[in-house]
Amino acid sequence: MMKRTIFTALALAFSACMVLAQNEKYTQAMTASIQALHVLDKAKPDAKALLDIANQFERIAAAEPKEWLPKYYAGYSNVILGFVGTSLEEKDKYLEKAAALLKDAETIAGKPNDEISVMQAFQSQIHLAADPQNRWEADGAKFAEHLASAKKINAENPRIYYLEASSVFFTPEEFGGGKKPAKPLLEKATQKFAAFKPETNIHPDWGKAETEWMLAQTNQ
Repeated sequence: MMKRTIFTALALAFSACMVLAQNEKYTQAMTASIQALHVLDKAKPDAKALLDIANQFERIAAAEPKEWLPKYYAGYSNVILGFVGTSLEEKDKYLEKAAALLKDAETIAGKPNDEISVMQAFQSQIHLAADPQNRWEADGAKFAEHLASAKKINAENPRIYYLEASSVFFTPEEFGGGKKPAKPLLEKATQKFAAFKPETNIHPDWGKAETEWMLAQTNQ
């Protein structure tokens, strides 16, 4: 009986050590890829480097099929690729892939997730920007729908207000946009960012620098 108890305890300890090692490896891989992604965000993104990062996230997703964050960040990377693409066909290729990856992330998460809804709104926003004349109605509705979903789940998420503000900021004044109407939204986003703390070091924590930049423009 004593030997069986000792064996069971050792087996449990070994299993816990294995899980911890796997979690550390996953966290390290995610941290490195997220840092690389954020470095590119701060400059004019290099499409090849960005594609490499997107592929890194997909490899992590394949190794960790129960984690939604790798699919989320792979989707995020493809949204940015859709923004920097050189043709409408290229942009749409990446944006369609982003939509599929985010749908996968949603399935893995297993419950409503504000960060995924925010990223789906971002995907709709960039898809609209690729061909605004033909997409403003459909993508505008999707953008608003995804943000409303995110707000219903977690109204304290600052990226909701960042995206709302950016949509207004970059809309021409003749259509009700511009710096002045965007300013209250930017101020609200700034307040939300000040109070926000990501769940872990690898959970979404982007948009603050962009919010600060736009708010600075409204004061000029």
